[in-house]
Amino acid sequence: MKGGFFASSNVVFMVERPMRWHGFTDHESYIASVEVVDNHVSLVLDDSEHCFTAQQCAEVTKSLARVMLTYSRLGACQGSAESISQSKAYASWCQLIQARTLSTERDLLQTFESEKKGFEFCASGSFRCPKSHPGEPIYYKLAIALDDDLDLPCLSIDGRIFPLNFDEAFWLVEQLWVAGYLVAQTEQSSNSTVKMPWINDEGQLMWM
Repeated sequence: MKGGFFASSNVVFMVERPMRWHGFTDHESYIASVEVVDNHVSLVLDDSEHCFTAQQCAEVTKSLARVMLTYSRLGACQGSAESISQSKAYASWCQLIQARTLSTERDLLQTFESEKKGFEFCASGSFRCPKSHPGEPIYYKLAIALDDDLDLPCLSIDGRIFPLNFDEAFWLVEQLWVAGYLVAQTEQSSNSTVKMPWINDEGQLMWM
């Protein structure tokens, strides 16, 4: 995992990687990044930036992990046994973020489950933007579901749809969880020690 702490600035965590434009032949890839800055999380997908609170990161992480696990079990969006096991762990570890954040605001994604193909699991809702300027929208819409044409999970933010393969979705789950936990941790007393979570070879949650 690429990233770290930068004591000389207000950026405490930043990771990035290329993502493929699945289903498009004229756009091969774009850059995705997750950054913790000024006590919020900045997610950038193909130059579109959206800010999350710690609680919102937990909500996205939980739903994205669930859609990955659902469709992996059904034979779409295959991942390795290790990444599937860790995805299950991240879905439950979101409670750690919820327990540590001091914010009382809660933005939830409504989930829907069905036996109909393509709708086995989906989540959608509206999030308040934690960092908005006068004249800008206060809310943005977010959805997580399967792209049934590509058989891939996708993340939609304000109408922009980003299909993800299992590796890309797992990377996003992992980074959003770490970033959300760090924001929740920095909301605690300034005397608290901020620790960096990581996963050991046995898939266990560890701390630096």
